[in-house]
Amino acid sequence: RIPGNEHLDEAAKAARRAALFEPYHDTITRLLDARAARAQPTVLVSVHSFTPVYGGVARPWEIALLSNRDRRLADPLLAALREEGVTVGDNMPYRLTDDGDYGVPVHGERRGLPHVLIELRQDTIAAAGGQQQWVTRLATLL
Repeated sequence: RIPGNEHLDEAAKAARRAALFEPYHDTITRLLDARAARAQPTVLVSVHSFTPVYGGVARPWEIALLSNRDRRLADPLLAALREEGVTVGDNMPYRLTDDGDYGVPVHGERRGLPHVLIELRQDTIAAAGGQQQWVTRLATLL
């Protein structure tokens, strides 16, 4: 399932899958396979963003950390961000699931890699200054 495809006809879905989904995930697979072949330690970090308001309800989290069963990366990041006074969503506003997500379950969980999906609230990264603050903070923590 590819999010955002719900209202597309089958031809449009196939075109989107071929143009965006497959090249993206094929590249990740090749990179992870190469790292595995070199026995190179690897973690998978995926970064997305979420709207500050959804359905008329404000979302208080500045950042969210999403995981499913494997919390090796999410838990220490969660603790570190909270220690810095950051309002963090733990699987909020989204939660990773086996049947609703693809990247982390396929590339992280199936390979046994430590992983986390990071969601940044869009208003915190709208300006270059906010982007740089998050880059610096996350680079340090990771």
